[in-house]
Amino acid sequence: MISTHPIAIDVDALSHAFEGRSVLNDLHFQVPAGCFFTVIGPNGSGKTTLLKLILGLLPLQTGRVRILDKAPGRYAARDLARTMAYVPQSVPLSFAFSVQQVVMMGRAPHLGWLGIESPHDLDLARQAMDLSGIGHLAGRRLDQLSGGEQQRVFIARAICQQPAILLLDEPTAALDLAHQVRVMDLMERLKNEQGITVIMISHDLNLAAMYADQVLLLDQGHIAALGPPRAVLDFNVLEKVYGCALLVDKSPLGDYPRVHLVPGRYLDPNRD
Repeated sequence: MISTHPIAIDVDALSHAFEGRSVLNDLHFQVPAGCFFTVIGPNGSGKTTLLKLILGLLPLQTGRVRILDKAPGRYAARDLARTMAYVPQSVPLSFAFSVQQVVMMGRAPHLGWLGIESPHDLDLARQAMDLSGIGHLAGRRLDQLSGGEQQRVFIARAICQQPAILLLDEPTAALDLAHQVRVMDLMERLKNEQGITVIMISHDLNLAAMYADQVLLLDQGHIAALGPPRAVLDFNVLEKVYGCALLVDKSPLGDYPRVHLVPGRYLDPNRD
């Protein structure tokens, strides 16, 4: 059956190497527009490299990437910034801007040549801060915030950018449990209400199970599995890729899998 959904990201025969060491190997996949697409895999499996290649932050070596049916190089810089927003895993804090100033940077691709913000731009920034739960921090300096608060500032900046595609590299890693759920709920809301395509790297398999429409599992630069969470998050597949004992059952909260780590003490029958 041919999908009727437009394709947000099309990756074809993509490979990449650093100093002769292969990092990604012949990847082929598509991300439908309006999809919540999560990339998982062990450390060093190529997840961040893949995101950077899609964003054009690394030069393509082998293969092809299309963003809404156009190569990244065919976009003017401002047009690409209006199309995609990126929340990296961490951002060097070499500046002392306020939270509101950082969030307003997301409006830069939409401003006129004078770069003057309109009341509409300021309103969008306030909305993005409120959605990210940082409205009360608007006047604070970024370098005065905790790591989790800083991460939510950069999520707000990406939302303020009003992209068609939002890419996030482990956005919940520095957040407590309540804010992890809040960020994931927000991503789902952006997908459902605004049709934004969300592409997220995550180490949390249970968050991927709960929120993702499609999951891409990478293993040493290869695609180990691709599909809906219940197809990918199978213990036979996961144990082979992650190299540890796991228990996968059905979540009591819905029709999706739940992944449990099995501590080593349960694997040694001679251990007290």
